Parts: sequence; C-alpha cells; structure tokens
Amino acid sequence: MARQPTPRTPRARLSKAKPKSRSSAAQTAEDTALDDAVTDAQDLADDVVADEGDTLASASLPTPTTDVQKAVAFNQAQLTAQTGEVLSALESPVADQAAVMMLEDLRGYMQGSEQLVLAASGQAMALLLDPATQDTGKKALQELATWQASLITFSGSVTTTASTIKGDFGS
Repeated sequence: MARQPTPRTPRARLSKAKPKSRSSAAQTAEDTALDDAVTDAQDLADDVVADEGDTLASASLPTPTTDVQKAVAFNQAQLTAQTGEVLSALESPVADQAAVMMLEDLRGYMQGSEQLVLAASGQAMALLLDPATQDTGKKALQELATWQASLITFSGSVTTTASTIKGDFGS
C-alpha cells in the first residue's frame, strides 16, 4: 500500500487570502510539477519497498505488510547492502569509540575500587591495633593485597584488549 500524500489546502482558498501575483498558467504549472513530484516520490518508494521485499523473500524472512515493517525492512536492507568502502570508513571511528568506552569503564571501576580499598584498609588497620583482632587484621590486609594484584591483572587485560580492538573490527 503506497503512502498517500498529506492533504493540502487548495490553492484557490490560499489565493483569496493574499494578492494574486502569478498568472493562472504559472499556478497550474506549479501545481502540476508538485503533483508530478509527489507521484515520482511515491513510485520510487514503491519500487524500493518492492525491491526490498524481493531481498527479504530470498532471505526466507516474512514479507513486511505494514508501513512500519516496510520502513524497518528498507533501513535494514540499506545498512546491509553497504559496500566495503563505507563499512571500512566506519571501522576506525567505531573501534576507537569502543576502546575509549572500555578504558572509561575501567577508569570508573578503578575509582570505585580505590574507595573500597581505602575503607577496607582502614578497617584492617583498626583491627591491627587491637591485640585480640590482630590476626584478623593481618588476614584482611593479605586479602586486600591479593585483590589488588588481581585488579592489576584485570586492568592490564582490559588495556590490552582496548589496544587491539581496532584489529578485531577490521577482521
């Protein structure tokens, strides 16, 4: 089903509101050109949707029936039909953005971890001051050291992945 143009106010009513500055032949030519443009746009949209319908049918996908489904099918076909030059132009910015987002997430995680380490080490130090809880304080500090070592390993692997992600997008 082709999309119908939005109804517009007839030019005859508009011409009464303002002084007539054009000849009726010019007005008729303009109306004809406008109608032709609307018809051409509808025909083009119908052709594109029909072509996309053929593409979808060959992909064993259900044929779109509503205007929204046709619009989605058209957008998907336009995105998947892009040649290598367009996609390769997008690889670098997308890879850069992914790497930056990974590093930004790591930064936020490290800042949150810093606050946890500060509170936990304060508690462990308080446990060390009391002779009855010194063993618990030592164990807590050992666990913190182990956790910080694993945090360093984790941040190193995130950094390595972020630095190699550009090659991953290219493959």
